[in-house]
Amino acid sequence: MKVVSFFSRFAVICNIAFLLFIFLGKMEAKKPVTTGKDTVVAVSYFKDIIITLGVAAIVVNLIMCIVYSVLVITGKQNMIPKWLAIVNSLFLILQFLYFFYR
Repeated sequence: MKVVSFFSRFAVICNIAFLLFIFLGKMEAKKPVTTGKDTVVAVSYFKDIIITLGVAAIVVNLIMCIVYSVLVITGKQNMIPKWLAIVNSLFLILQFLYFFYR
């Protein structure tokens, strides 16, 4: 069950990256396009990691919610904290709304 606990926490990290992904997308949309010699070079490595984890969050959350459902059906739901399952489930709903109804 340490694997489930690890991936539950990893899903929370992906959810935080999802929020940052949304925030960075809004910031990029508002930024005016300028070119010149004085432009600041963005730290693209961290931005790429946030984008990758933010987009992968929906897959990770979907898998974790299926695992949570299996744990509840088998009666082993006390293996993980309830708040972790609730937070990941709420983020899954938010991600479905963002990716499929936006």
